[in-house]
Amino acid sequence: FSNNFFRPKVGEGFVFRTGNIAGIGQDQYYIKRLVGTPGDTLQVKEPVLYRNGSPITGAEAFDLNANRTGLYRGYQASGHLAVGDTVTVGDDQFFALGDNSYNSADGRVWGFVPAKDAVGRPLFIYFPFTKRWGPAR
Repeated sequence: FSNNFFRPKVGEGFVFRTGNIAGIGQDQYYIKRLVGTPGDTLQVKEPVLYRNGSPITGAEAFDLNANRTGLYRGYQASGHLAVGDTVTVGDDQFFALGDNSYNSADGRVWGFVPAKDAVGRPLFIYFPFTKRWGPAR
């Protein structure tokens, strides 16, 4: 819903439908972190994610991963963002990754999110009932 009023921004939580993503195989809602918008180039040089040739910025999770702080183990190159690969986000597409790269099925596995399937930003996390419960950051 919020996508109708605000364009998705890199670094924000990103809610989207999965029905048009062949690598997922079912229609449901996913929440990941938006890392690429149309025209962006992305590359992983472990543990850092690069956007348009520079280390990605815009979210605390990006810095925590780049520095392998606490439980953040850094970004792992694989699949659509394999070692040495650079991908360019096409027109009418987005690219989303999980904050826990080593334990996340994300754009590296299933590729791009069609723009028509973008729903918006998450507002509140109610499941799982852990320390992440509460207003989305």
